[in-house]
Amino acid sequence: MRNELDDIEKVRKNGNEIRHIQDPGIETMREAVRKTPGSIRHIKDAPEEIRLLAVKAGWNSLKYIKDPSYEVMMAAVTNKGWAIQYIRKPDLMLKLAAVKRDYDAIQYIQDPECEVQVAAVKNYWSALKFIKEPCLEARKEALKASEQAITYIKGYDDEELREYLRLNIRIAKYLYDSLDMDFLLEVLTGVFSRDDVTERYIRDFMELQVLDMNKVDFINEYGSKAAKMKLIDYVLSR
Repeated sequence: MRNELDDIEKVRKNGNEIRHIQDPGIETMREAVRKTPGSIRHIKDAPEEIRLLAVKAGWNSLKYIKDPSYEVMMAAVTNKGWAIQYIRKPDLMLKLAAVKRDYDAIQYIQDPECEVQVAAVKNYWSALKFIKEPCLEARKEALKASEQAITYIKGYDDEELREYLRLNIRIAKYLYDSLDMDFLLEVLTGVFSRDDVTERYIRDFMELQVLDMNKVDFINEYGSKAAKMKLIDYVLSR
């Protein structure tokens, strides 16, 4: 009778050795996939426990598992978002889990829903570069995080540009050569006339070197009372 301890010793050195073992025991399977997750390919009708162990030890071992359960697929994308590429027709929850784990997993998702796009850019703004046609909400989330995101956004109209400038005035440094100054001043007048203009927006505006203008005078002339008070706070904090 074969001693399973001998089998375990074989796979402990190289998990792929399990392919030479007929009817391996559960402990041998465990040791094999712990050592070499891809050795799951050599285990016929692997139990669910072994499948889960394999994808947790190595996310890309999912590609060797035929008809994985939902739990196995979720474990794989939770380990590494890129595992989504080995899932046929993933549902929304799997997609969200993948991009929350790794923002760039979105490159492996065909026509991602807006919710998935937003989750990806919230994880890291440059996920935007992997999205062929990002939805407006995803664009805005990316711009909130970094003005550099504007370099990945194409084909916007004036109304969208107004919204982007209201969100993050720092994008002006990437657009300055093509920005109409009257257009920009119109947007800024609208922003500063509101009571809810943020301290951050005022700070970013004041520190935006590309704008050659008297910024204090501009806020004093067009700003709301709240904007002027926040400007005073900014100046005093310098």
